[in-house]
Amino acid sequence: MPIHSKYQNNSFELLVWNITEPTSFFIEKLSLSTESVKELNQNFSHQNSLLQWLASRFVLQILFNRPYTDFIKNEKGKLEIIDNSCNLSISHSQNKIVVVSSAQKIGIDIQLSTPKLFRIATKYIDHLTLHKLQSSQCYNDYLHIYWGVKEALFKAFGLGQLNFIKDLHLMPFVFQDEGHTTAKVIKDNFEINYRVFYQKKEDFYLCIVIEESLEIS
Repeated sequence: MPIHSKYQNNSFELLVWNITEPTSFFIEKLSLSTESVKELNQNFSHQNSLLQWLASRFVLQILFNRPYTDFIKNEKGKLEIIDNSCNLSISHSQNKIVVVSSAQKIGIDIQLSTPKLFRIATKYIDHLTLHKLQSSQCYNDYLHIYWGVKEALFKAFGLGQLNFIKDLHLMPFVFQDEGHTTAKVIKDNFEINYRVFYQKKEDFYLCIVIEESLEIS
């Protein structure tokens, strides 16, 4: 079943897609011309990257019920809907694609479990916090949630130029398979607060952040 899960609440709606189809399936569903397919093949050097792009645009069509051409990247490289009728975020990890929509600024990240996060932990978690987390039996889970939340914060912020340790701050929480906390982006003269939702499901982690307020100091 390609649709892995679908979820909706008062704040957001999301769709997780498990890619099992070949590129030809998505090319047909997106009604791509021969010329468009040729151009895409030139833009993507790896077929797996092309497959992920095609699948993500197809999932956008399903969730928003509008053609993939209505979704464009702005000057910062952030994907937006052409009429700015709502906010969206997208993420992929191997064969998993997730798309989320919300009336508020939102960011999402999906990550299949990977040992890579052990090697790069010091690049996105400060030393004091990392030392505390290392004593936990859920250390691996914390690494994935911290990474996912900070990736989602980066997307929700949407302007780039963020340091994952200095500018992105996740409030302490006790890990559960499904939980919530809060986070902040603190940079220069502003602070943005976010609600955080996370979930560990089977072999992947899902993290969502939704902007709450903007305070100018």
